[in-house]
Order: sequence, then structure tokens, then C-alpha cells
Amino acid sequence: MAFSKFVVVAAALAGSTLAQSGTTEPQFDVAAIAAAGPPPEPSIAINVPSQTIHFDAVAVEQSAAAEQSAAAQDPSGTKVKRAACDPQILGKGPVPSPDTDQAFVSYSAFASAALAAPTPVGYTNTFKSLKAMNNALGYMGYTLLDSYYVPLCSKKCDEINGCSAFNVAFERSPFKDPSPKGGACDQPDTTTLIKCVFWAAQSTQPTPNGYVNQTVDYAEGYKAPTYLNSRAINAPNDCNGQSSYIGNQYWSDGKPFDSRRCAAACTAQTNANPGTPCRCFNTYVISKDGKSFGQYCAMYKQEWDASYATVDKVTYNGAPYSVSYSYAFSNSANNGLPCVKSQITACGSKVAGRCGTYQQCNPGQNCHCGSDVNGNTACFQDHSCGSQTCTTNAQCGSGSICLNSNSCCGFSICVQNTVCANGSNARHIFRKRQGADVKTAVHFPGDDSTVPADQTEAATPDA
Repeated sequence: MAFSKFVVVAAALAGSTLAQSGTTEPQFDVAAIAAAGPPPEPSIAINVPSQTIHFDAVAVEQSAAAEQSAAAQDPSGTKVKRAACDPQILGKGPVPSPDTDQAFVSYSAFASAALAAPTPVGYTNTFKSLKAMNNALGYMGYTLLDSYYVPLCSKKCDEINGCSAFNVAFERSPFKDPSPKGGACDQPDTTTLIKCVFWAAQSTQPTPNGYVNQTVDYAEGYKAPTYLNSRAINAPNDCNGQSSYIGNQYWSDGKPFDSRRCAAACTAQTNANPGTPCRCFNTYVISKDGKSFGQYCAMYKQEWDASYATVDKVTYNGAPYSVSYSYAFSNSANNGLPCVKSQITACGSKVAGRCGTYQQCNPGQNCHCGSDVNGNTACFQDHSCGSQTCTTNAQCGSGSICLNSNSCCGFSICVQNTVCANGSNARHIFRKRQGADVKTAVHFPGDDSTVPADQTEAATPDA
């Protein structure tokens, strides 16, 4: 019998695969998932009454924020020295007669115990009375029970940091160490262990008895998550026809599923690049052929509700990759909504636009035309509506203006005015075009001096 506790995680980090406006970059990047491969196999101790795997959530979250990835670490089990005919742990479960593997599999008392087991409060049952032990994401250890008592197993899972799922099973185990093959104890009698095994995420594979805990790990700075079950968000463009998808992170290191890991990454994205803030994330478990592979984290510039969760699986190179354990979080202070229809004129990527009588910007810089609160025409680059609000230019400091409320967000914000060409600035600088060695003059704020045309180095302002 297997149970799982729902936990959510999502994040956006620098170094993520970024979606450009108008692109169709996959929000479910199955190619990257396939390239990452399976998580490391857990090291499960034998002949010990219990095993606990420590999960350092703080370190993992810090790594997600700082490195935008987490290094894989194989959990190490307790090492037990074994010798031929050494007594093994004695289980509390019944031993069928005859003592054979066929009799064990068909023993009706095992099925009866599984079918009669109650579902713990806060959990949902995912599998019952199935003849297999699962291998879910993030092995957290196990303990042996004296009886097939599911509530006790759920209580122990609740006490373990990172435990989101568990399964209870009867396991046939040798009464004595059978090694070496052909030795005095090559075919020992068996004992039946009653195992309570802890996992960090729901398994999509059949297990003896399995349950999902419906409690959720909250992430600081984010609203209570929305449970999306086995579907992932596939967001459309926003109200301005621009992609709201920022990028993704994917962890296949075998660590427990942790919503705060993705939240840390999402927050780091906003702090590192306020112009492309992460306001919403969707995190879930990816499974291949029914086996949990890793934790996926997709990030967005605005909140999307459950109606946009339309992806449940993708087939890649003939193998099915499925979604489970999916949750969406949105920023509690600013979820990126409502989307305000832009009143500004965007420059094309090939033809430079104009602000007033001056060339707006170098091709490819995507500047916009607008006005400040005094009605002066102004050029500026894409900016976050979460920026500082203002009523006067003076409030924004040197190099910035207070943008008119009709120019961008529906309210006035401070924007940098030192990159795009503006009517009051006639100074030229030289920039190197992308993919070419041609230097082209563009207007840049300053005095009316001009950089000599034969200057050998291109002066490049911060974008």
C-alpha cells in the first residue's frame, strides 16, 4: 500500500532556457529531461530495523537559488557486514506454507490485510494489494512494523522532513544470510518483514499499498498552491501577444520533491532580473515509463489558473513522459495580473523605430516609445510593472524618468532612460551589431559631443 504527500516546488533562475516573445519554445522540455537521464538509484540498507535519509532542505534551496541547479547525491545506506549463515532481522509477518516464492505471492492473508487497511487522514490511496514494491522519487528510508498498521506508517512519514509519500508492504526475506551460493545456507528458511518505506514524491508505479498525502508545503512569499493533479501548465501568450514563459529548471538528482526549492529559484530570478520577474511557477514530478525521473519547475511572468493545465504526457523517442504531483504557486504580493494592454509602440527587430525626431535604438534592442509624466517623448526598454511607482521624474533619480501611466503599465513607474535614444540627447556611441563586425551609431544620453567615427572600440552601455 503506497501513500504520497503533495508538495509543490517551482522556480526560475538565470541560466534557464528562456522563451523569447512570439516563440513556441516548449514549456515541457522533454528533450532536456531525456538528456538528463534517470535519477541515481537509492541505496537501501538491509538487515537493519530502520534507515533514515537526511534531507537538508535549506542547502538544497540555497543551491537552487545560487546555482540554479542541484548536484546529484546518492543517499548512503547503513553498511552492514555480512557472513554466511548470520542471523538476519526477524520479521513480524506470517510465513506461508510451503515456504516458497510462489506461495508467498499468492498468500491470501497479505491481500486481505492490504484491502482492509484504512486510508490515513489527509491522505488518498493510490494503490492497494499490488504485488510489487515501488521506486518513487527521493528515497527517505524505511522502518519495520510489528503489524500491517497503515496509520502508524503515515505518522512516521509526517515526522520526517521531506517525506511526501509512503508505502506499506510484506517483504519475503531470508532468515539467515544465504551467501555464498552453494554454501551451507544457500536456501535458508524465510521470514516476512512488514516494511513502511518513505519517499519524497508520489510514485506512478503500482505498489503493494500506496497513498498520497494532500497536505502541502507552503513557500514563503507565495500564495497557497493550486493542485493540478497530473497536468502541467501550457500557457498562451499574454494580452500583448508576448510569451509569459520565462524558463525552467529540472532536477534529476534523486533528492526529495520540495516546493521551496523551486520557490527559491523563482525568487532568485526576480531579484537577478527585475525586468523579467517570476510571478508564478508550476512544479511537478516527471516520470518515464511509469518510473519517477525528477522534479520539473516551469516559471512564468504572470499567474495562470488551472484551466491552462492541459499537458499530462509527452512521447519522446518512443518513450512516454508523464506528469504527476503537479502544483502551481503565484507570488502573494504581485501575481502579474491584471495584464495591461500596452499603449506603447514597439520597435521591430529589423527596422529601428523613432522617438520624436531621433532614431530610437539599434536594431535588436527592442525599445519603446512613450512619454514621461511631464508629457515629454521618451524612449525606454522593456520594464517590469513591479518597478518603483512615482508621480514625478525627480523621484526616480539620475538616469531614470517617471513614465506616464498610459505608456506601459496603467500606472506610472520609474524606468531607465539611459539606453534608448531620446530627443534631448544627441551624443552618439558605437555598438557592434549582433553577429557582425559593423559598428553603427546610435543616440545615447549625455552631452552633444560625438564619439569619433574611427574609434576602434565600441562603447557598449548596460542594457
